[in-house]
This record gives sequence, structure tokens and C-alpha cells, in this order.
Amino acid sequence: MTIKFDDYLNEELQNPEFQQEWLRQTIIDYIEDGDYIEFFRALEQVIKARTTVTQFAEQVGMNRVQLVDILHGRTKAPSLITIGKILSGLGYTLDVKSA
Repeated sequence: MTIKFDDYLNEELQNPEFQQEWLRQTIIDYIEDGDYIEFFRALEQVIKARTTVTQFAEQVGMNRVQLVDILHGRTKAPSLITIGKILSGLGYTLDVKSA
């Protein structure tokens, strides 16, 4: 029996520690290569592992269409305020540390 990667990832994303590390690594990748689309794809995967995008948008006070556009890379470089709002809704914060 073969398991699809998306099914495997969704199962792993049920673990809060895995979620946190997954997002941390995609942020690092985003900083290194500038490809924010992968970071927002990871955010979408974490959101969907917890709830629906519609419910999450309501929870954080965002318009669902706006959130979907961000998650699918149709919005260029969302502001730090928006990124912070999404991360906060997931129970995370941005942190700055010395290298």
C-alpha cells in the first residue's frame, strides 16, 4: 500500500511540534530564497490540518477571499501585520534572534 505525500503530511501536521518545526523551516527557506509562496502553502497546510480556511478566516477577522489569495500566492508580499495575524491565529509569533 502506498501513501500519498499530502495524506502523510496532513497526518504529521496533527502533531503541534511538527507544525511548529514545519513553519519554522519554511520561514527559513523563505528568508534564504525569497519564495514566499512555499511559506504560505505551508501556512495553508497547517490551517487545513486544524480547521477549514473559512473558519480560520472568521477566527482571525480576515476576509476569506483575501486569505485564500494570500495562501495561493495571488497577493504579492503580504505585510508583516498580515503574516503576524495569521501566525497569531495559529498560536505562533515571529521571533528575531541573532545568527
